[in-house]
Amino acid sequence: MGFKDELKRGIRNAMKDIEKEANKTWKIDYKGHCVEVIHQLKEECLIIDGTTVDTNKRKSLFSLIIPYTKLSGTLDLGDGVKHTVSVKLGGYSISLNCIVKIDNVTVLDDSLALDFLPWNHKEKIVPFIERQVQTHNKIVDDGLPDDEYVYDENHPRMAAGSSDHLVDDIPTPFYAKKLLKLFERQLQHPTNKTRKATYEEIISDNIASYGEEFIERFEQAEWDESLVQQEALWLLEHAAHREVVKFSITVLGCTNCEKYKDLLFTLGMHEEFTLYVIFALKNGTRQANDQIWQLAQSVHGWGKIAAVKRLEATTPEIKQWLLTKGCENAIMNEYLAYTCAIKGELAVALHPGTISKELYDGAGLIIQTLLHEEVDPDIEDYLFENAILFRFADHARIHCQTLEDFHPLMKICEFINAEEIWDERSNDQWKQQERISIQKAIQTFINDPKWSQLAMDALQQDIDIKALEVARFYQLDIIPNLFEMLEKYPTNSEIYFFIMGTNHRQHIIDLCTFAENHLSLSSPSNEEEDCLRYIVQDLHGHEGVGLPLIQAALESDTGVIQYQALSVLEEWTPSIWQQPNILAAIKSISTTTEDKEDRKLANQLLSK
Repeated sequence: MGFKDELKRGIRNAMKDIEKEANKTWKIDYKGHCVEVIHQLKEECLIIDGTTVDTNKRKSLFSLIIPYTKLSGTLDLGDGVKHTVSVKLGGYSISLNCIVKIDNVTVLDDSLALDFLPWNHKEKIVPFIERQVQTHNKIVDDGLPDDEYVYDENHPRMAAGSSDHLVDDIPTPFYAKKLLKLFERQLQHPTNKTRKATYEEIISDNIASYGEEFIERFEQAEWDESLVQQEALWLLEHAAHREVVKFSITVLGCTNCEKYKDLLFTLGMHEEFTLYVIFALKNGTRQANDQIWQLAQSVHGWGKIAAVKRLEATTPEIKQWLLTKGCENAIMNEYLAYTCAIKGELAVALHPGTISKELYDGAGLIIQTLLHEEVDPDIEDYLFENAILFRFADHARIHCQTLEDFHPLMKICEFINAEEIWDERSNDQWKQQERISIQKAIQTFINDPKWSQLAMDALQQDIDIKALEVARFYQLDIIPNLFEMLEKYPTNSEIYFFIMGTNHRQHIIDLCTFAENHLSLSSPSNEEEDCLRYIVQDLHGHEGVGLPLIQAALESDTGVIQYQALSVLEEWTPSIWQQPNILAAIKSISTTTEDKEDRKLANQLLSK
């Protein structure tokens, strides 16, 4: 997000806070009649017996500088006399005054302080998490009450915990030092004023960028631990912003926080805070590893990644869990596979003559994840030096019964037979010998015709990614099946991805025609946008195919898809795509997008 977008979001959030603070209501029971005065940021109302009798609507927020506004109406008491009700509202700087008179007699004279405290009028995060855990014993909604402040149209919602991996890890100069001074004042004089100063400073930056420096300086400060915990807990109790929760957990972790283990564990079950809770447990409690293991089993995304990487495999049970359950994750398995293999001692676990089916499945997931795309030389050395691939293939004699069981063997076969990889290792005789041994161990499985039949049978029923991959491995013609499935599931992006992967021009022409007739190109849903993206990103070598889809991508609000479309047109002959609608879409990108690369590419295309 650029500076302008950040500024707009900051102003928008500030206006939300002002609006919530300015919303005030007064009610008076006058001789059995209800007189109600409502003050809002953009409107004030006088309501008598449920009927709005006068309003003052502001066309601009600048009208707030007017010291007072007046409302009036009449009250019928049933005595034949029209009783005048007059309201005077004002004083917006530090208080809001409301004076109500009936027949010039004051019946209400009230003044409400306008504190503009950043935690006021917002749902608190800690109780929000505690309610979910108490009700479901897990987190069922990884959203947070402050989502409306964190995300907007320029900053889509992200998986819980992921934003900490994307922030600039270069801290703002002197930020940690300033924050510590504010927190010290809060410790010495815990008032709304000092707490507000600390709170507002915390939410102005991400602790992920300054955390290490803050912890180092904090530990040098040697403050009264009881006061530190008191104020950290106060911030936790009032926190309506996630950065305040992270800050408070970190501060608790810099103290002996043994008695707050249960609270910390509950917060750690939400993946936005797992990383910080693990720090607090390891740094401030005894026997933290048991709770970190419990957390690792309770989370399934970035929180699990944080927990597994910091978990110590001190028992056979933990090692077994790492090998059977540790790698599987909602976020990419690649983040955990190597860690689980090393900590779980995969080579040792595969050494016995027989292993459990559970271990076979877990080892298979780890192995095929480690072999994903290009293998890191260190990982390759690990797999060969420990004979992991060979031993796994040996255990397949007992456990390989289904397509799911066969899939890791297929991945091993693809790796072992990848000539572009092994040409580079032609001088490594030891690895070449190991390669031959592994080839022999799995060839019996590869030659078995039942796997191709099982794949075809599965694809007759439904979309199955592993069945698709097995079918492609055996070079089966499943394109007719896939187009039949598209009729049933026209927005299944996995089918689009697979067909585009064939790089067969006629198949791609047919797929584009299908997409043009079945997708809402003018206002695509998220699922339709995924389908569009999978097509457009692979159209570079297919000049003239899918031009309406290119136009839809150019007109999309999603920058990635726009860039993909622009890069396709860059490689096509201009005469093929230089049409009024396409040129208009490119010109719009060149003048409206904030992405410099997109603007540059659009202008280059317009100059052709």
